[in-house]
Amino acid sequence: MKKYIRIPFILLAVIFTTIGCSEESSEKETIATIDQNQAPIEWRLQSSWPAGIEIQRQADSFAEKVTEMSGGRLNITSLPSGSVVGGLEVFDAAENGVIDVAHSASFYWIGKEPVAPLFAAIPAGLSPTEYIMWLYHGDGLDLWKEMYKDYNFGFVGAAGMNNTEIFAWSNKPIESLDDFKGLKFRTVGIWGEILAKLGASVMTLPGAEIYGALDSGVIDAAEFANPESDYITGMHEVAKYAHVPGIHQPTSMMEILINKDSWDKLTPDLQKIVEEAAKATTIEGLGNSLAKDADALKKFVEHGTEIIRLSPEFIEDISEVAHDLYKEKSKADPFFKKVYESQMETRDAFRYLQDYMEIKY
Repeated sequence: MKKYIRIPFILLAVIFTTIGCSEESSEKETIATIDQNQAPIEWRLQSSWPAGIEIQRQADSFAEKVTEMSGGRLNITSLPSGSVVGGLEVFDAAENGVIDVAHSASFYWIGKEPVAPLFAAIPAGLSPTEYIMWLYHGDGLDLWKEMYKDYNFGFVGAAGMNNTEIFAWSNKPIESLDDFKGLKFRTVGIWGEILAKLGASVMTLPGAEIYGALDSGVIDAAEFANPESDYITGMHEVAKYAHVPGIHQPTSMMEILINKDSWDKLTPDLQKIVEEAAKATTIEGLGNSLAKDADALKKFVEHGTEIIRLSPEFIEDISEVAHDLYKEKSKADPFFKKVYESQMETRDAFRYLQDYMEIKY
C-alpha cells in the first residue's frame, strides 16, 4: 500500500522540477535576449587630473571595471583634465549633463559646500584605514549623499584613494609655523584657509601649472599629490626640499559624481555594478599608490632631493590649529558638525582598537 501512495508524490516532484527548470531556462533566455538586443549605454567620464598620474589611473580603472563587469552593457570612456571642460569645471559639467561622470576631489567644491573637504582631504584628518571604516562600515557614504542632495546627481561617492602626500616642496626649509609668514604657497581647500591664517599668501593653481610656477618663482612652495605623482610631474626638478609626512593631507579621497538623468537610465543591476566598481577602485587604488610611492621616494633620494622630516612638535602644532578650526566651523554649521563628529567617532573607535592591537616593531 505504501508503494502506491508514494507514486503521486514522486510524480509531483518531477512535475515541479520540470516546471522550475523550464521557468529558469526561460528566464535565462529572456535575459540573454535582452542583453543581445539592448544597445550598449555609452558614458563619458572626465577627471580633474592630467594623464599619467596615479589618480588618473584610478579614474581609468573605474571606467574599465564598469565596462568589464557589465559585459559591455555600460561602456565608460575615461578622459583626463581638459578633454571636454577644464579640470575644475567637471562638477558643473556632470550636473548639467555635459559629461555623465566627473572624477575629482570634493575639496575643490568648498565654495559650493563648506563641508566638502571632509570627504576628500583635511589637515590632521582621517588615515586611509579610518576612511575605509567610516565609508563602508559607518555613515560616511550616507553623509556624502546628503551633502549633494540638492544637486542633479544620481550617485556620488568614493572612487579612489591615495596615501599621505608630501607636505611641501620648496627651495628653503619649512620647520615652524612662523616659516609660513609671507610664503607664496600653492594649495587648495581647508589647508589653504589655515595657511592664510598663518600668514601665507595662498594660490590655487591646477596641477599642470605648479612646475612652472615653482621654477619661475611665482610661488615659493607647493603641495600637489602623493610622492609618485609628484615625481612624474617633476617637482624634484624645481624644488630642493621635500617635506614629509603630509599632515596637511593624511589621505586623499577621490570622488565620482554621476549625472542624475544618466544614472536613472541604468537598470538596478548596472547601478550595483557601478557602486561596487567604485568601492573596488578605492581599495585597489590605495594599494597601488603605496607601492608606487615607496619607489618614488627612493628616486627622490637618488636625485639628491633633501627630504626634511617634520618634527613631532610641528605636526602637533598643525593638528591643534586644524582641529580648533573644525570646532569653530562646527559651531556655525550644523552639517559640518555632524560630519566632523561622525569622523571623530570613527577615529576614536580605531584608536581604541589600536591601543590593544597595534604591532610596533
